[in-house]
Amino acid sequence: MKKIVLITANRSDYGIQRKLIKLLQRENKLKIYLVVTGAHLEKKYGNTISEIKKDKIKISKKIKVKVKNYNTKNVTKIFAESTLKFFDYYEKIKPNLIIILGDRYEMLAAAIPTITLNIPVAHIHGGEKTQGSFDDYFRNMITSIASLHFTCHDIYKKRVCEIKDSKKNIYNYGSLSIEDVHKLKFETKKFLENKFKIKFASKNILITFHPETKNKKYNQNSFDQILKAIINFKDINFFFTLPAPDPGNSSIIKQIKTLCKKKMNSYFVPSFGKNSYFSMLNYIDGLIGNSSSGIIEVPSFKIPTINIGNRQAGRLLSKSVINCRCEKNIIQKNVNKILTKNFKRKIKNTKNIFFKQNTANNILKKIKDYLDEK
Repeated sequence: MKKIVLITANRSDYGIQRKLIKLLQRENKLKIYLVVTGAHLEKKYGNTISEIKKDKIKISKKIKVKVKNYNTKNVTKIFAESTLKFFDYYEKIKPNLIIILGDRYEMLAAAIPTITLNIPVAHIHGGEKTQGSFDDYFRNMITSIASLHFTCHDIYKKRVCEIKDSKKNIYNYGSLSIEDVHKLKFETKKFLENKFKIKFASKNILITFHPETKNKKYNQNSFDQILKAIINFKDINFFFTLPAPDPGNSSIIKQIKTLCKKKMNSYFVPSFGKNSYFSMLNYIDGLIGNSSSGIIEVPSFKIPTINIGNRQAGRLLSKSVINCRCEKNIIQKNVNKILTKNFKRKIKNTKNIFFKQNTANNILKKIKDYLDEK
């Protein structure tokens, strides 16, 4: 049997890989090892492991590095210690392939040991750009290490070809996260209200904001500008999710909790989980923040994204995404804009540029073909 290791570091990447993992598990000639690391193992990010257990997917290994907060030194510590722990684990089980999704430092830590151990890597979501974070470096290094690539757009495929100086084993099959969006059975508003202790209003906006890791001074002021922009919208309910475990996230979490204690129309939900998150997107009027989800997933729901700052700068955008400077007045102006009937009508027929059919099955087939050649 061929052994495949998959890595998951947080709620979002697990949700993206979920269908592929299940398909791989059904293959009689493949043995799947799921390694859990990163935010999954931090209580403050919610019980995200419960989603994995609910899906009846066995966790083969937990790789954790204890830190009190996410400053640059501790992130370096996580990277260094995780790299060694991944090396020991790979050396023990001797996998035939490692599947790595995205651009987090935890994922690069999982990729580095494969070089000296001579283990092939399949990389999902390469070729993208996020100029406001260190993720660009991590993503491109994983691409350089990997020998099998699955991008979500032809332009991203072209970039991977340029990095690798080759067209071999590079495929654009679209984004795994949006393949089955409209096949999901959405949870009801009432169910979501009871589950997360929230309330929907006639107008509702989700806020997901992460630190810009390349610009610490920007982080100190940027989220404050968002809060100042929304404070006077009394007829809109706002739902906040946790920022990513990056340097600078502690102050953002503190600001969210302080606001939600004072403001009756603001709610803090650390982690929705994929089904509940997509159900929320089905009911809200838009998303504010700088999450990749606002660019890759949200357009499938025909709702707008107000993309704040530079963290996602360089990504390709669907027509429903509005780039916005992190200034109170500009944010307020765009909130008013996305709630107008004219703008809603304008994006009603938005096509998600990252959507393709049969994404997971196409990736599965290529993985099997690749392993058969080894």
